[in-house]
Amino acid sequence: MANKPGIKTFSKCFQEMKRLSGDTLSDDKINQFLDEIKKKINEDKFKEGEIRTEKLLEQEIFDNFIYQEALNKRNLAENNMKALDQYQKIVDAVNLSNGTIDAAKAIKGLLVGIQEFSSIARNSIGSKQITIETVEINRLYQAIKKIDKDGNAWDAFSENKIDLEIKKEMRGEKTGVQYAKQIADILKKFQEDWRLRLNDLGANIQKLDDWITRATHNTERMANASKNTKIVADNKVAWREYIKQRLDLKRTFAQVTSDEKIDDILDGIYESLMSGDHLKHGGTNSIYGTRNVANRLNASRVLHFKDATARHEYDLMFGEPSLKESVLGVLSNSSKNIALMQELGTNPQVTFEKILSLLRKKYKSTDSKLARELYFKNFKNEFSEIDGSINGIGNYTLAKSAMIIRSLQSMGKLGFSGITSFADLAQYMSTTNFQGRGFLSGLGEAMNALFKTQDKEAMEILEIVSNSVIGDSFANNRYGFGSDTWGMMSKLQNSFFKWNSLNRWVSSLKSGMTVGLSRQYGMLADTKFSALKARERNLLQLYGIDEGKWDMLRSIKTLDVNKKRYMTAEAVDEISDDVIKKYVGRKMSQREIRNFKKDLEMTWRNVLVDQATHASPEPDAAIRAIMNQGMQKGTFGGETIRFMGQFKSFPITIWKKIIGRELKSYGPEVLEESKFAKITGLTSMILLSAAFGYVAMSAKDMLRGKSPRDPSKASTMLEALAAGGGLGIYGDFIISEIQNEYGNNIFETILGPTASDVAKIIDIITNINDPKKAGKKFVQLAEGNVPFLNVYYTKAAYDYLIGYQVKEFLDPGYFERIKQRNEEKRGQTHYLKPL
Repeated sequence: MANKPGIKTFSKCFQEMKRLSGDTLSDDKINQFLDEIKKKINEDKFKEGEIRTEKLLEQEIFDNFIYQEALNKRNLAENNMKALDQYQKIVDAVNLSNGTIDAAKAIKGLLVGIQEFSSIARNSIGSKQITIETVEINRLYQAIKKIDKDGNAWDAFSENKIDLEIKKEMRGEKTGVQYAKQIADILKKFQEDWRLRLNDLGANIQKLDDWITRATHNTERMANASKNTKIVADNKVAWREYIKQRLDLKRTFAQVTSDEKIDDILDGIYESLMSGDHLKHGGTNSIYGTRNVANRLNASRVLHFKDATARHEYDLMFGEPSLKESVLGVLSNSSKNIALMQELGTNPQVTFEKILSLLRKKYKSTDSKLARELYFKNFKNEFSEIDGSINGIGNYTLAKSAMIIRSLQSMGKLGFSGITSFADLAQYMSTTNFQGRGFLSGLGEAMNALFKTQDKEAMEILEIVSNSVIGDSFANNRYGFGSDTWGMMSKLQNSFFKWNSLNRWVSSLKSGMTVGLSRQYGMLADTKFSALKARERNLLQLYGIDEGKWDMLRSIKTLDVNKKRYMTAEAVDEISDDVIKKYVGRKMSQREIRNFKKDLEMTWRNVLVDQATHASPEPDAAIRAIMNQGMQKGTFGGETIRFMGQFKSFPITIWKKIIGRELKSYGPEVLEESKFAKITGLTSMILLSAAFGYVAMSAKDMLRGKSPRDPSKASTMLEALAAGGGLGIYGDFIISEIQNEYGNNIFETILGPTASDVAKIIDIITNINDPKKAGKKFVQLAEGNVPFLNVYYTKAAYDYLIGYQVKEFLDPGYFERIKQRNEEKRGQTHYLKPL
């Protein structure tokens, strides 16, 4: 009986090894391996007179070279298979595209997505990364929300009210605090799900029963560690000594005996964190806690804190003070690695370069020019977006300063973005028309999403958060790049977009599209692939869903709410293993079947999420690759291009995703059925953009105390097209030409809003001897950069109560000249006068 704990341990280890190894290790081999460890334990008992602990035993198993070697061999073989599979997918996509794409274009489709019709167009790694992260955020919210009906548990978690208590519960310390235990259990379950998913894809991450979450390290605070702590030393030493006092040194550095060696290791961790290595998503090399022997030098070391209090103290001093943000960081990192490893294996860049090598060999004799393009350097911008290397920071001070300037400009200049987004209805309607659901159904669906309650059960199963909870709780990515804003400025900016209604508007339209499209295909679940309408098949084919995958998806039980069926794919485990093996055409281990099912579910989820970001356009990985050009924040080039690109991500998104879709995403079946599909789709989108753009402009003008503009003027319609997104990126330049008589010039428009503000500062300095003229420029500068001053419900109040009067004082007759100019140029009148 005394051996029961050991028996339990061996049983648990056997099951974990069996699950991870799949078919690589037989049961006999695993038992033989465990027997060897038993012998080792008996030898240790004989020699040392003591029994190894369960923890050390499990560590022996995971560190054992035999097991790791088998896992490495399996991963290498699987990586090679993935390279061959992706190579064949690219070749097939090129061959089936009828000349619309070549191998280079298909590769970009694989990495970040393209609009050209093909089987590789929209189910990209970058798109799946966004999808998995979106789904997991919603799942986490729904799980915590269910703890109580009033949402108090979510509020306690999201507002960081009981962070320390939750951390204690996660480490097994009972606190008795309301909601702490339930939230702790949910966080542990979700993180365990992510760990198992990553292990299925080739990682080897130990289960730690007292795990809280991956520690976040704030490099800005670490760079000033000697100022933030009472330790008088350089920053590296100050950080090292602070964390050293809170670590369980014996557990963290089990094989290290000297304090000097511990200091060297911690110094190395400090330097690695400061270099930004932890921001990459590089497969097993970047997964926190991985124990791969072959990658030990590159693996992240698990830092074991003494207890929850010690961990909490570190979080407050050098980490992420918010437990919610810390968990979301693990969620984001795991999501990106899952998508990356699913397609490119445990060593993504090596696998990707193998794909390129295979393609070069194929096209070397038939298309030497194309073969010369198939090198990693030509896809570096796209790859940096999906592996996270773009998230590195060259110089933290420069990056933070530039980020603060851009954030202030966003909050100073985008106060009416919620009103402007009314023009999104045009993009929503054109998206439903592209899907084959028509314009009017899109309008009705969008209005229902904005102003009515949708099917709550469907939204819950689809794991969609109603209205704007996610939009209010997590940063909106519409007018910027991913991770461009962080820290307190990120929270402030998110509050700004909440209060100007943008978050609610965008999230409502996205949820409307997700529910609507899920219902559309749910109602088609009894329809064979060949019987679907051309546009319905066209959409599925863009995501690589062929007849076989469609049959699998529609075999899953659909959600039925009020006689409405929704395709959700959450019951993907219902699909027979034999059906999957037949589709793939080879024998598969249970691990491989699990991965296939998960990927199929995420493919369908990706259809819903990606179409939602077309209905309410947002930049994706492809747009960010264009905007960032692979240049990191905190570098001269990186910050220059971010200043130039500020506010241009939305028009570029319209041009690449919406206009590009209408020009390129119709397949031969649709074009055969309707020869003018491209022309009618594009024309309708432009006309709708002009109409809804004019409505948005008129609403903005009326909120500013002005009458709507004269629609008979050509300039008004050009502005309406630009406001609605119909002119794409060129709208910025056209409107600049129209307005530069009394606004920014074309040069300042190209360089971005910062150039305009710098020009104003120069004007202020050069007119310093003319106080009134300099004062007027200063007021204009302040009005464009003071957060919340330009929000649609504060702008008119400020203008008519304060702003116009200040300008009248500095420039007598200012208001009358503005009135006259608006009447001449736009046919507008002011129905309010300054007090």
